[in-house]
Amino acid sequence: MITSFLKRVAAALGLLLCCGGALAQLTIDFSSTTGSGIASDRVLIQNIRVLVPVPNPFSPGSYTTQETDYNVVFRFDPVSLHLIPETIAQSGAGTGCANVNVQVYNAFTGAVLSGATVSIGGRTATTNSSGVATFTALTQGAASLSVTDAGFVSATQGATLVCTGANVIAVALSPASGQTGGLSAGQFRVILTWGLNPNDLDSHMTGPNADGSRWHVNFANDTDGGICALDVDDTTSYGPETITCPESSLTSLRNGIYRYSVHQYAGSGTIGTSGAAVRLEFANGTVYNYTPPAGAWLGDDDVWTVFELTVNNGTISVAPVNRVTNNVDWSNVQSFSAQAPVIRFGSTEDPKLFLNQPRKK
Repeated sequence: MITSFLKRVAAALGLLLCCGGALAQLTIDFSSTTGSGIASDRVLIQNIRVLVPVPNPFSPGSYTTQETDYNVVFRFDPVSLHLIPETIAQSGAGTGCANVNVQVYNAFTGAVLSGATVSIGGRTATTNSSGVATFTALTQGAASLSVTDAGFVSATQGATLVCTGANVIAVALSPASGQTGGLSAGQFRVILTWGLNPNDLDSHMTGPNADGSRWHVNFANDTDGGICALDVDDTTSYGPETITCPESSLTSLRNGIYRYSVHQYAGSGTIGTSGAAVRLEFANGTVYNYTPPAGAWLGDDDVWTVFELTVNNGTISVAPVNRVTNNVDWSNVQSFSAQAPVIRFGSTEDPKLFLNQPRKK
């Protein structure tokens, strides 16, 4: 059954299987995948990592690894009890009822990007001077979109389209290596986008200080600790909110656990209904995508602890946390004290890190 499943995944990704069902010099890695239901019988699986050995021209007979990451929508078949990967059909003007605006930003500066190419299924559009690409008559339900622009790292993102309201999807592209704001070796970037409501979601990154305490980068301390920096803080819907670590390519990441969380500062609705998308990008092209889990979302003062990243002498590992904490209010939680909280791998963020944060101007 596993081999059959991998064959279906490989077919959906356009990969080749051979040799009696074995994967020929190919690894499909599900260890970092996250899944979320996007319809009654559909689930979006993100971060399917495909590792393809490529001959090393400098060492005959040996290989290097080329990695590509995919997000795939699966349909659940109640008869066979299988998850079947599928391509979401969005082609055919006039066949659907969903109208969509895709808003594209520069993740490093927050500026809108005109001239970017946006694709949903077989349909393609270009962003206008306001950074918006418009689609009409798309099929409602699960969709996967991709965005490209010269000088930027391409991105893919999932969404659920509806016919009963507006579909505004925000996507932020990171500048490519060599461009202003592009990542250099040893750096990573976290990009948060969301929908109209709530109007203000905040990014929070914590990490290790040399004395064992933890720094806390957020809207009130945009370079706390001197390691990571909050590049963009958005307060009026859609984002992006962007954090780059380390802030300078001349700074090395300190050993320890780095934890990223999203806090609902203000606005109607919840993180769970916001259409939020978090993308973790590395300079080597590795990408992880996260969407809010199902949970007991209450609204203002919810915290979504998204992932942890562990640095050990230059080796970086990533693990999803994807947990919800309620009632973490800015007025009863403190910017970081010298006393370190207990750090347990895979736990939610320590609420003490949010104590007594100032109100935004």
